[in-house]
Amino acid sequence: MIKFSLTGIFLLLSISLLFTTCKKEEGKGGLSTIKGKVYAYDLDRLGTKVDSGYMADVKVYISYGNHTWVDDDTRTGIDGSFAFEWLNKGNYKVWIISECDTCHLNQRADIRNVSIKDKKETITVTDFTYYY
Repeated sequence: MIKFSLTGIFLLLSISLLFTTCKKEEGKGGLSTIKGKVYAYDLDRLGTKVDSGYMADVKVYISYGNHTWVDDDTRTGIDGSFAFEWLNKGNYKVWIISECDTCHLNQRADIRNVSIKDKKETITVTDFTYYY
């Protein structure tokens, strides 16, 4: 016959609750990915399109959950693509900032709200639009 002390039972219950109530927050540490591309337009002083195509070296930002700051950033590759890997389930905000002569502070943000629902999900966002 096995005897359990009250302290031992309390310890086992505490440990089991600890492992069953842990919820990972948004951010790194998971197996999901958010990826996409940045399409750029070269505009002249009158706002007429001079050239366009997928653009390299554009900075892309991400915020985790309801954060109001930048949690991470990356730059686009030669084909305009980017990826944020190793993310947990949750809500994210991904964006770029480009020039805009008629906007406040001469900047325009293109933002995507993304929700990862599965452990190993890959989400491809629609192309961002970058102006220069």
